[in-house]
Amino acid sequence: SQAAQEVLQAVYDGPIDILNDGQVEPIILKRMPSLTDGSAFLTPVSVFAGDEVVDTFGDLVSLQAGTRVFPSGCTSPSCAIAWDGVTELQVNQITATYELLDGLKWSDGQLISAPDSVYAFQVASDPAAPISKRVIDQTGSYTTVDDTTIEWVGKPGLVTDTFESYFWAPMPEHVWGKYSVDELLEAEEVNRNPLGWGAYVVEEWQPGAYIRLRKNPYYFRTDEGLPKTDFINFKFLQNANPETIRLSVGSECDIVSSTALDLQDMIYLSNTEPDPEFIIQKEGSSHVEMLAIGITPASYDDYYYPYGVDRPDIFGDERVRQALAYCIDRDAINNELLGGIADINNALFASDNFLLSGLNMTMYAHDPAGGISLLEQVGWRDHDLNPDTPMTAANVANVPPGTVFEVELLLSESSLRADIAREISTGLANCGIKVNVTQLPASELYQPGPDGRIFGRQFDLALLSWQTDDRFNCEWFMTGEIPKDANYWLGEKTGGANYYGFSDGTYDAACVASQQSGLDHGAALQADQQNIQLLNQRLPFITIYHQSKIHLVKKGIEGFENFSDLD
Repeated sequence: SQAAQEVLQAVYDGPIDILNDGQVEPIILKRMPSLTDGSAFLTPVSVFAGDEVVDTFGDLVSLQAGTRVFPSGCTSPSCAIAWDGVTELQVNQITATYELLDGLKWSDGQLISAPDSVYAFQVASDPAAPISKRVIDQTGSYTTVDDTTIEWVGKPGLVTDTFESYFWAPMPEHVWGKYSVDELLEAEEVNRNPLGWGAYVVEEWQPGAYIRLRKNPYYFRTDEGLPKTDFINFKFLQNANPETIRLSVGSECDIVSSTALDLQDMIYLSNTEPDPEFIIQKEGSSHVEMLAIGITPASYDDYYYPYGVDRPDIFGDERVRQALAYCIDRDAINNELLGGIADINNALFASDNFLLSGLNMTMYAHDPAGGISLLEQVGWRDHDLNPDTPMTAANVANVPPGTVFEVELLLSESSLRADIAREISTGLANCGIKVNVTQLPASELYQPGPDGRIFGRQFDLALLSWQTDDRFNCEWFMTGEIPKDANYWLGEKTGGANYYGFSDGTYDAACVASQQSGLDHGAALQADQQNIQLLNQRLPFITIYHQSKIHLVKKGIEGFENFSDLD
């Protein structure tokens, strides 16, 4: 969680930071491995049928005829091959070295060494460690060269330069080595008093009240005059309203994190008179609120029969989904319900994200007449000429004639979401679409498939929130990621992220091109931008707004901007 990261970044510095522009900055390493300076290099190795190799998708597979690989000397999709099962084959094997800064110490004064990172790798590799094993599967060996140097060797076939993914942050084996991995997950000294190398150490933790950190005397940047304060107190605000939060700045707190501010708090604070005691500091978009569209319900997986229990295929035509976007007044939602503080666009990312640079994105400004026109092109008609009643299907493909355009909108039990849902319902009603709003407990709404309404693909529309970052994972919308009984409701790799039931061959092909781009970052960016543009047209979801993080900062406090960049 963000709250946990804000504490942990004071206990651990780095070890590698990903900056807002996507650049990688080593913190406790002398440099990042690079294929250009010799600290990382490719070695040709011979492989044979049945050997473990990493294919062009980055998946660990058993080599057989038809396996697609980068042959030795090849690092881009233009030269990748599907092995014929007969020809002698050599592939790349990557080696990279990571060198720790000299003199790094744990907060108990013990030196941090390369074996501490290898120990962390061993912990991560244990089946009991509840983390993804993908990068571990891609790793051939992770060993010490000397006290400060680690050598990582990838499995044959892997082509990558994202070396930040293959360094394991050191763990203090001299303290934690007595525990099994199962015990590490529960041990009090590990989870309540973590031993790190950062600017601070945990001095006291009163659950539900505060965490008090004190200056680490062994911090490796002490000679730079860091950290600037001797103590940091993280206080937990319980059931605080916007006014008490505002009053806490100065009297109790120097900084109020965005983790203590929900959207309604932010709206209140943005609309009140400026306070001489503090400033409001915005920081990037943290999540997107979207209207997910249930294009293909799970009941279609055997066959589609709209004259029985199957919901008619009302969202199969992309023009219908575009009509929904035109009919919803997102500017009104922002101005009337969100205090005008949200970012409105129609992508997974905020408007300033580098992935949107140069793209001609359709904004779907509020245009009910345009929405109605699209619906009429599809075959929906207002037969009774009464704008207060929903349209009916006349000659809509795959929809029985006479079907009334009536849908259900699911959302969690949130008063703000209820207000937003009412605005959405009003906008769609003005276009001849009747919306029935259903609020459910989050535990029920997000229940796994097949029983869950979302992940079991049993919904028409759903108002959801997605946590976002700066990177695009095209797999979220691939056909193979549609949760269904055949894949145990988990998709192939993402846990079933494509609960929309969105399927598009052009999209899938571009995603495959991105995944198999090797070191050709231009090809990957081109494919990703193509798919971002395609999602903007095909609309498996409609972005309602992007929410920025907002912090309250007491006037006179310096350096917080740099602090928050480490989130």
